[in-house]
Amino acid sequence: MPQKCFMCGAQIQQGILCEKCDKPRKGKSIAIKVEETPEPSAAPPPVPRPTPKSTPAATPAAATAVALEDAFPKAPLLPFPVESASPALTSVVSLLIAAAVPSVLLAADRSVKFVSEDATKLFNAAPSDMKSLKYIEQQIGMNVGELSVPTTAGIHIGGRNVLYSLVPLSGGASGAVLVFRPAAESHASFATYVRETVFGPLRGLHDSLLAASRMRSNDPFLADLADTVEQILGALELAPEVEEPATAGRQLTVTDVVRRVADRFVPFADLKNVQLQVDAQELEERFDDHDQLADALSILMDNAMHYVPAGGQVVVGVRWMEHKGKPLLLFFVMDNGAMVPENLRQAIFEPEYVWSPSSPERTGRSLFRAREFAVAHAGSVWVESKTGKACTFFLRVRPDGAR
Repeated sequence: MPQKCFMCGAQIQQGILCEKCDKPRKGKSIAIKVEETPEPSAAPPPVPRPTPKSTPAATPAAATAVALEDAFPKAPLLPFPVESASPALTSVVSLLIAAAVPSVLLAADRSVKFVSEDATKLFNAAPSDMKSLKYIEQQIGMNVGELSVPTTAGIHIGGRNVLYSLVPLSGGASGAVLVFRPAAESHASFATYVRETVFGPLRGLHDSLLAASRMRSNDPFLADLADTVEQILGALELAPEVEEPATAGRQLTVTDVVRRVADRFVPFADLKNVQLQVDAQELEERFDDHDQLADALSILMDNAMHYVPAGGQVVVGVRWMEHKGKPLLLFFVMDNGAMVPENLRQAIFEPEYVWSPSSPERTGRSLFRAREFAVAHAGSVWVESKTGKACTFFLRVRPDGAR
Protein backbone atom coordinates (compact mmCIF):
# COMPACT_ATOMS: atom_id res chain seq x y z
CA MET A 1 0.00 0.00 0.00
CA PRO A 2 1.34 3.59 -0.76
CA GLN A 3 3.11 5.24 2.11
CA LYS A 4 5.13 8.39 2.77
CA CYS A 5 8.86 8.55 3.21
CA PHE A 6 9.78 8.89 6.90
CA MET A 7 12.41 11.55 6.05
CA CYS A 8 11.07 13.72 3.17
CA GLY A 9 7.39 12.73 2.86
CA ALA A 10 7.62 11.45 -0.73
CA GLN A 11 5.21 8.69 -1.84
CA ILE A 12 6.71 5.17 -1.63
CA GLN A 13 5.34 1.65 -2.24
CA GLN A 14 7.03 -0.19 0.63
CA GLY A 15 9.29 0.40 3.62
CA ILE A 16 9.56 3.77 5.28
CA LEU A 17 12.37 5.55 3.27
CA CYS A 18 12.47 6.50 -0.41
CA GLU A 19 15.44 5.63 -2.62
CA LYS A 20 16.80 9.17 -2.39
CA CYS A 21 16.86 9.17 1.42
CA ASP A 22 17.98 5.55 1.70
CA LYS A 23 21.07 5.87 -0.57
CA PRO A 24 24.44 5.18 1.10
CA ARG A 25 26.37 8.36 1.79
CA LYS A 26 29.59 9.03 -0.13
CA GLY A 27 32.69 10.46 1.49
CA LYS A 28 33.74 14.03 0.65
CA SER A 29 36.61 14.57 -1.83
CA ILE A 30 39.64 16.06 -0.21
CA ALA A 31 41.79 18.87 -1.54
CA ILE A 32 44.59 16.50 -2.51
CA LYS A 33 42.68 15.34 -5.59
CA VAL A 34 42.23 18.89 -6.83
CA GLU A 35 45.90 19.71 -6.57
CA GLU A 36 47.24 16.45 -8.04
CA THR A 37 49.84 16.84 -10.80
CA PRO A 38 48.21 16.17 -14.20
CA GLU A 39 49.61 13.68 -16.66
CA PRO A 40 52.20 15.13 -19.11
CA SER A 41 50.10 14.37 -22.16
CA ALA A 42 46.86 15.80 -20.70
CA ALA A 43 47.92 19.49 -20.38
CA PRO A 44 50.90 21.80 -21.01
CA PRO A 45 53.42 22.20 -18.23
CA PRO A 46 52.70 24.98 -15.74
CA VAL A 47 54.42 28.34 -16.13
CA PRO A 48 57.08 28.82 -13.44
CA ARG A 49 56.58 31.80 -11.15
CA PRO A 50 59.37 33.85 -9.69
CA THR A 51 59.99 33.24 -6.07
CA PRO A 52 61.09 35.98 -3.72
CA LYS A 53 64.57 35.47 -2.51
CA SER A 54 63.55 35.92 1.09
CA THR A 55 60.98 33.04 0.91
CA PRO A 56 62.01 29.44 0.15
CA ALA A 57 60.11 27.65 -2.63
CA ALA A 58 57.19 25.43 -1.53
CA THR A 59 57.82 21.75 -2.19
CA PRO A 60 55.08 19.22 -3.27
CA ALA A 61 55.27 17.58 0.16
CA ALA A 62 54.59 20.89 1.87
CA ALA A 63 51.61 21.58 -0.41
CA THR A 64 50.13 18.21 0.44
CA ALA A 65 50.49 18.86 4.17
CA VAL A 66 48.70 22.20 3.84
CA ALA A 67 45.88 20.57 1.87
CA LEU A 68 45.41 17.88 4.51
CA GLU A 69 45.30 20.43 7.29
CA ASP A 70 42.62 22.42 5.44
CA ALA A 71 40.52 19.32 4.63
CA PHE A 72 40.71 17.72 8.11
CA PRO A 73 40.91 20.41 10.79
CA LYS A 74 42.07 19.16 14.14
CA ALA A 75 39.37 18.66 16.78
CA PRO A 76 39.32 17.21 20.29
CA LEU A 77 38.45 13.48 20.54
CA LEU A 78 35.24 12.86 22.49
CA PRO A 79 33.92 9.46 23.75
CA PHE A 80 30.98 8.23 21.64
CA PRO A 81 27.80 7.68 23.72
CA VAL A 82 26.80 4.07 22.98
CA GLU A 83 23.30 4.58 24.34
CA SER A 84 22.56 7.01 21.51
CA ALA A 85 22.85 4.22 18.93
CA SER A 86 19.54 2.75 17.67
CA PRO A 87 18.59 0.11 15.10
CA ALA A 88 17.57 1.55 11.74
CA LEU A 89 13.83 2.03 11.43
CA THR A 90 13.81 -0.17 8.35
CA SER A 91 15.26 -3.00 10.46
CA VAL A 92 12.57 -2.49 13.11
CA VAL A 93 9.84 -2.69 10.47
CA SER A 94 11.39 -5.80 8.92
CA LEU A 95 11.51 -7.44 12.34
CA LEU A 96 7.83 -6.66 13.02
CA ILE A 97 6.81 -8.06 9.65
CA ALA A 98 8.83 -11.23 10.16
CA ALA A 99 7.37 -11.72 13.66
CA ALA A 100 3.82 -11.57 12.21
CA VAL A 101 2.60 -9.82 15.34
CA PRO A 102 -0.07 -7.09 15.32
CA SER A 103 1.98 -3.91 15.79
CA VAL A 104 2.05 -0.16 15.10
CA LEU A 105 5.21 1.98 14.77
CA LEU A 106 4.95 5.55 16.08
CA ALA A 107 7.40 8.35 15.38
CA ALA A 108 8.63 10.73 18.08
CA ASP A 109 5.86 13.19 17.11
CA ARG A 110 3.24 10.41 17.74
CA SER A 111 2.45 10.05 14.05
CA VAL A 112 1.79 6.55 12.71
CA LYS A 113 4.65 5.43 10.47
CA PHE A 114 3.91 1.72 10.02
CA VAL A 115 0.97 -0.65 10.63
CA SER A 116 1.46 -4.39 10.25
CA GLU A 117 -1.02 -6.41 8.23
CA ASP A 118 -1.84 -8.48 11.32
CA ALA A 119 -2.79 -5.29 13.20
CA THR A 120 -5.15 -4.28 10.39
CA LYS A 121 -6.83 -7.68 10.59
CA LEU A 122 -7.04 -7.55 14.40
CA PHE A 123 -8.76 -4.14 14.33
CA ASN A 124 -10.86 -5.14 11.29
CA ALA A 125 -10.13 -1.68 9.87
CA ALA A 126 -9.04 -0.13 6.59
CA PRO A 127 -5.35 0.76 6.26
CA SER A 128 -6.26 4.44 5.96
CA ASP A 129 -8.05 4.34 9.35
CA MET A 130 -5.02 2.87 11.06
CA LYS A 131 -2.91 5.88 10.02
CA SER A 132 -4.53 7.90 12.81
CA LEU A 133 -3.38 7.39 16.40
CA LYS A 134 -6.68 8.85 17.59
CA TYR A 135 -8.55 6.06 15.79
CA ILE A 136 -6.32 3.41 17.41
CA GLU A 137 -6.92 4.92 20.85
CA GLN A 138 -10.69 4.83 20.27
CA GLN A 139 -10.54 1.15 19.31
CA ILE A 140 -8.48 0.08 22.34
CA GLY A 141 -10.46 2.28 24.74
CA MET A 142 -7.45 4.03 26.26
CA ASN A 143 -4.95 6.79 25.52
CA VAL A 144 -1.43 5.92 24.43
CA GLY A 145 0.81 7.45 27.10
CA GLU A 146 4.34 8.81 26.94
CA LEU A 147 6.30 7.04 24.23
CA SER A 148 9.35 6.86 26.49
CA VAL A 149 7.53 4.94 29.23
CA PRO A 150 7.01 1.15 28.78
CA THR A 151 3.37 0.16 29.35
CA THR A 152 1.44 -3.12 29.46
CA ALA A 153 -2.32 -3.54 29.92
CA GLY A 154 -5.15 -5.94 29.17
CA ILE A 155 -7.69 -4.57 26.69
CA HIS A 156 -10.58 -5.73 24.48
CA ILE A 157 -10.52 -5.44 20.69
CA GLY A 158 -13.50 -6.73 18.74
CA GLY A 159 -14.69 -8.78 21.70
CA ARG A 160 -11.31 -10.47 22.12
CA ASN A 161 -8.95 -10.27 25.10
CA VAL A 162 -5.69 -8.67 24.03
CA LEU A 163 -2.46 -7.88 25.87
CA TYR A 164 -1.30 -4.38 24.86
CA SER A 165 2.35 -3.31 25.24
CA LEU A 166 4.12 -0.02 24.46
CA VAL A 167 7.82 -0.59 23.74
CA PRO A 168 9.92 2.63 23.52
CA LEU A 169 12.63 2.95 20.85
CA SER A 170 15.71 4.34 22.57
CA GLY A 171 18.46 6.31 20.84
CA GLY A 172 18.35 8.39 17.68
CA ALA A 173 15.26 6.77 16.14
CA SER A 174 12.93 7.67 19.06
CA GLY A 175 9.25 6.83 18.91
CA ALA A 176 7.73 3.55 20.10
CA VAL A 177 6.14 0.30 18.96
CA LEU A 178 2.63 -0.71 20.04
CA VAL A 179 2.27 -4.49 20.22
CA PHE A 180 -1.05 -6.35 20.53
CA ARG A 181 -0.93 -10.03 21.55
CA PRO A 182 -4.03 -12.25 21.88
CA ALA A 183 -4.45 -13.13 25.58
CA ALA A 184 -5.32 -16.83 25.12
CA GLU A 185 -4.25 -17.58 28.68
CA SER A 186 -7.35 -15.78 29.99
CA HIS A 187 -9.58 -18.71 29.00
CA ALA A 188 -7.21 -21.19 30.59
CA SER A 189 -7.22 -19.20 33.82
CA PHE A 190 -11.02 -19.14 33.84
CA ALA A 191 -11.18 -22.89 33.17
CA THR A 192 -8.84 -23.52 36.11
CA TYR A 193 -10.94 -21.26 38.31
CA VAL A 194 -14.11 -23.18 37.41
CA ARG A 195 -12.47 -26.54 38.11
CA GLU A 196 -11.13 -25.48 41.50
CA THR A 197 -14.00 -23.38 42.88
CA VAL A 198 -17.26 -24.44 41.18
CA PHE A 199 -17.34 -28.21 40.80
CA GLY A 200 -16.77 -29.04 44.48
CA PRO A 201 -19.58 -26.88 45.92
CA LEU A 202 -22.01 -27.85 43.17
CA ARG A 203 -21.30 -31.55 43.61
CA GLY A 204 -21.75 -31.22 47.37
CA LEU A 205 -25.04 -29.36 46.87
CA HIS A 206 -26.25 -32.06 44.50
CA ASP A 207 -25.45 -34.87 46.94
CA SER A 208 -27.09 -33.02 49.86
CA LEU A 209 -30.27 -32.37 47.89
CA LEU A 210 -30.43 -35.97 46.75
CA ALA A 211 -29.88 -37.31 50.26
CA ALA A 212 -32.45 -34.91 51.75
CA SER A 213 -34.94 -36.04 49.13
CA ARG A 214 -34.51 -39.68 50.18
CA MET A 215 -34.91 -38.79 53.85
CA ARG A 216 -38.28 -37.29 52.98
CA SER A 217 -39.55 -40.31 51.06
CA ASN A 218 -38.15 -39.15 47.73
CA ASP A 219 -39.45 -35.60 47.92
CA PRO A 220 -40.05 -34.67 44.23
CA PHE A 221 -39.14 -31.01 44.77
CA LEU A 222 -35.71 -31.79 46.25
CA ALA A 223 -35.11 -34.49 43.66
CA ASP A 224 -35.86 -32.00 40.89
CA LEU A 225 -33.40 -29.51 42.39
CA ALA A 226 -30.73 -32.22 42.51
CA ASP A 227 -31.37 -33.03 38.83
CA THR A 228 -31.05 -29.35 37.93
CA VAL A 229 -27.66 -29.11 39.62
CA GLU A 230 -26.59 -32.29 37.81
CA GLN A 231 -27.55 -30.68 34.49
CA ILE A 232 -25.43 -27.62 35.33
CA LEU A 233 -22.46 -29.83 36.13
CA GLY A 234 -22.93 -31.75 32.89
CA ALA A 235 -23.05 -28.52 30.86
CA LEU A 236 -19.84 -27.25 32.48
CA GLU A 237 -18.06 -30.51 31.70
CA LEU A 238 -18.72 -29.95 27.99
CA ALA A 239 -16.88 -26.60 27.97
CA PRO A 240 -13.32 -26.62 26.54
CA GLU A 241 -10.60 -27.39 29.12
CA VAL A 242 -13.21 -27.69 31.88
CA GLU A 243 -13.82 -30.97 33.66
CA GLU A 244 -14.24 -32.17 37.21
CA PRO A 245 -11.01 -32.02 39.24
CA ALA A 246 -11.09 -35.79 39.82
CA THR A 247 -10.48 -36.45 36.12
CA ALA A 248 -8.57 -33.32 35.11
CA GLY A 249 -5.16 -33.99 36.59
CA ARG A 250 -2.91 -36.95 37.27
CA GLN A 251 -4.22 -40.49 37.78
CA LEU A 252 -5.49 -40.82 41.34
CA THR A 253 -4.27 -43.32 43.89
CA VAL A 254 -6.85 -45.49 45.65
CA THR A 255 -6.27 -43.41 48.81
CA ASP A 256 -7.09 -40.23 46.86
CA VAL A 257 -10.30 -41.84 45.60
CA VAL A 258 -11.43 -42.80 49.12
CA ARG A 259 -10.85 -39.28 50.43
CA ARG A 260 -12.60 -37.62 47.51
CA VAL A 261 -15.65 -39.86 47.96
CA ALA A 262 -15.75 -39.01 51.67
CA ASP A 263 -15.53 -35.28 50.86
CA ARG A 264 -18.61 -35.55 48.67
CA PHE A 265 -20.69 -36.74 51.62
CA VAL A 266 -19.45 -34.17 54.16
CA PRO A 267 -22.39 -31.76 53.56
CA PHE A 268 -24.95 -34.54 54.13
CA ALA A 269 -23.09 -35.80 57.21
CA ASP A 270 -23.18 -32.27 58.65
CA LEU A 271 -26.88 -32.00 57.86
CA LYS A 272 -27.62 -35.26 59.67
CA ASN A 273 -25.07 -34.62 62.46
CA VAL A 274 -23.18 -37.78 61.51
CA GLN A 275 -19.50 -38.18 62.36
CA LEU A 276 -17.71 -39.07 59.11
CA GLN A 277 -14.24 -40.60 59.42
CA VAL A 278 -11.65 -41.68 56.82
CA ASP A 279 -9.40 -44.62 57.77
CA ALA A 280 -7.16 -45.12 54.73
CA GLN A 281 -3.55 -46.22 54.41
CA GLU A 282 -1.23 -44.17 52.19
CA LEU A 283 -1.19 -46.48 49.17
CA GLU A 284 0.27 -45.89 45.70
CA GLU A 285 -1.92 -48.42 43.86
CA ARG A 286 -4.05 -46.95 41.07
CA PHE A 287 -6.98 -47.90 38.87
CA ASP A 288 -7.19 -46.82 35.26
CA ASP A 289 -10.95 -46.54 35.73
CA HIS A 290 -10.81 -44.80 39.12
CA ASP A 291 -14.11 -43.08 38.30
CA GLN A 292 -15.87 -46.45 38.44
CA LEU A 293 -14.18 -47.21 41.75
CA ALA A 294 -15.45 -43.90 43.10
CA ASP A 295 -18.98 -44.74 41.88
CA ALA A 296 -18.91 -48.12 43.63
CA LEU A 297 -17.72 -46.60 46.91
CA SER A 298 -20.31 -43.80 46.59
CA ILE A 299 -23.08 -46.40 46.40
CA LEU A 300 -21.89 -47.97 49.65
CA MET A 301 -21.57 -44.53 51.27
CA ASP A 302 -25.03 -43.49 50.10
CA ASN A 303 -26.58 -46.55 51.71
CA ALA A 304 -24.66 -46.01 54.94
CA MET A 305 -25.78 -42.37 55.15
CA HIS A 306 -29.36 -43.41 54.58
CA TYR A 307 -29.49 -46.01 57.36
CA VAL A 308 -27.20 -44.45 60.00
CA PRO A 309 -29.19 -42.66 62.72
CA ALA A 310 -28.78 -38.95 63.46
CA GLY A 311 -25.69 -38.46 65.60
CA GLY A 312 -24.26 -41.77 64.38
CA GLN A 313 -20.90 -42.60 62.81
CA VAL A 314 -19.67 -43.71 59.37
CA VAL A 315 -16.13 -44.88 58.60
CA VAL A 316 -14.75 -45.36 55.07
CA GLY A 317 -11.29 -46.71 54.33
CA VAL A 318 -8.97 -49.06 52.47
CA ARG A 319 -6.38 -51.69 53.43
CA TRP A 320 -3.64 -53.42 51.43
CA MET A 321 -3.63 -57.22 51.61
CA GLU A 322 -1.91 -60.12 49.91
CA HIS A 323 -3.39 -63.39 48.72
CA LYS A 324 -1.41 -66.16 47.01
CA GLY A 325 1.48 -63.80 46.34
CA LYS A 326 -0.67 -61.15 44.69
CA PRO A 327 -1.84 -57.85 46.22
CA LEU A 328 -5.45 -57.20 47.16
CA LEU A 329 -7.22 -53.98 48.07
CA LEU A 330 -9.94 -54.17 50.69
CA PHE A 331 -12.30 -51.17 50.80
CA PHE A 332 -14.88 -50.90 53.56
CA VAL A 333 -17.76 -48.66 54.66
CA MET A 334 -18.94 -49.17 58.25
CA ASP A 335 -21.82 -47.51 60.11
CA ASN A 336 -23.68 -48.06 63.39
CA GLY A 337 -27.08 -48.15 61.72
CA ALA A 338 -29.55 -50.98 61.23
CA MET A 339 -28.28 -54.47 60.44
CA VAL A 340 -28.94 -56.31 57.15
CA PRO A 341 -31.12 -59.40 57.77
CA GLU A 342 -29.28 -62.68 57.28
CA ASN A 343 -31.64 -63.84 54.52
CA LEU A 344 -30.98 -60.69 52.43
CA ARG A 345 -27.17 -60.48 52.62
CA GLN A 346 -26.79 -62.11 49.20
CA ALA A 347 -30.02 -60.97 47.55
CA ILE A 348 -29.38 -57.23 47.94
CA PHE A 349 -26.45 -57.46 45.48
CA GLU A 350 -28.54 -59.04 42.71
CA PRO A 351 -29.64 -56.84 39.74
CA GLU A 352 -33.31 -57.87 40.06
CA TYR A 353 -33.53 -56.87 43.73
CA VAL A 354 -35.92 -53.96 44.30
CA TRP A 355 -35.08 -51.48 47.05
CA SER A 356 -37.91 -50.36 49.29
CA PRO A 357 -37.07 -47.15 51.24
CA SER A 358 -40.14 -47.58 53.45
CA SER A 359 -39.21 -51.11 54.49
CA PRO A 360 -38.47 -51.48 58.24
CA GLU A 361 -35.59 -53.81 57.35
CA ARG A 362 -32.24 -52.62 56.04
CA THR A 363 -31.93 -53.57 52.40
CA GLY A 364 -29.99 -51.38 49.97
CA ARG A 365 -30.10 -49.35 46.76
CA SER A 366 -28.11 -50.01 43.55
CA LEU A 367 -25.77 -52.42 45.35
CA PHE A 368 -25.64 -54.63 42.23
CA ARG A 369 -23.53 -51.92 40.56
CA ALA A 370 -20.90 -52.26 43.27
CA ARG A 371 -20.96 -56.02 42.70
CA GLU A 372 -20.47 -55.56 38.93
CA PHE A 373 -17.39 -53.41 39.56
CA ALA A 374 -15.96 -55.99 41.97
CA VAL A 375 -16.46 -58.88 39.53
CA ALA A 376 -14.87 -56.87 36.70
CA HIS A 377 -11.75 -56.48 38.86
CA ALA A 378 -11.42 -60.07 40.02
CA GLY A 379 -13.01 -59.33 43.38
CA SER A 380 -16.19 -59.54 45.41
CA VAL A 381 -18.48 -57.51 47.67
CA TRP A 382 -20.33 -58.57 50.83
CA VAL A 383 -21.78 -57.30 54.10
CA GLU A 384 -21.09 -58.36 57.70
CA SER A 385 -22.57 -57.58 61.12
CA LYS A 386 -20.52 -59.75 63.45
CA THR A 387 -20.76 -57.64 66.58
CA GLY A 388 -24.40 -56.73 66.15
CA LYS A 389 -23.44 -53.08 66.74
CA ALA A 390 -22.06 -52.09 63.33
CA CYS A 391 -22.84 -52.96 59.73
CA THR A 392 -19.84 -53.15 57.37
CA PHE A 393 -19.83 -53.43 53.59
CA PHE A 394 -16.60 -54.80 52.09
CA LEU A 395 -15.34 -54.36 48.53
CA ARG A 396 -12.30 -56.48 47.67
CA VAL A 397 -10.56 -56.09 44.29
CA ARG A 398 -7.17 -56.58 42.70
CA PRO A 399 -5.31 -53.43 41.54
CA ASP A 400 -4.28 -52.88 37.92
CA GLY A 401 -1.48 -55.21 36.87
CA ALA A 402 -2.26 -57.81 39.58
CA ARG A 403 -5.10 -59.58 37.80
